[in-house]
Amino acid sequence: MHALVSMRIAYDTTRTVESGEASAAWTVDALRSVWARQQDRIRDRIDLIERAIAALADDHLDADLRQEAERAAHMLAGSVGMFGFIHASDAAHGLELELAHPTPDRAPVLSELLLRVSSGVQGQVVLVGG
Repeated sequence: MHALVSMRIAYDTTRTVESGEASAAWTVDALRSVWARQQDRIRDRIDLIERAIAALADDHLDADLRQEAERAAHMLAGSVGMFGFIHASDAAHGLELELAHPTPDRAPVLSELLLRVSSGVQGQVVLVGG
């Protein structure tokens, strides 16, 4: 009887590990699929912020474009952070803060932050803790 119980525990443990590995693989694939679908939205947000920075540098940033860019930076910070792009998320948060009260002399700083976001989201989804 003891051997039968040991075999059953070994079988259940193996099945649980295999099931966990399959579940983790499915999760990774699902995250990568969602990330791939987000690429256009992320590119659009980056482009919007780029237009706002150009307008700011020319001292022609209107309130609507500033507000849209600030919102886009906020959305970028959350979405890229969710996918593990921590440095890009930090840079997007910096953009959000800068865009709250932008001045033309800060346009180079905003451009550098946007470059960090753009370059920081290249590549594969990063799995934190995995």
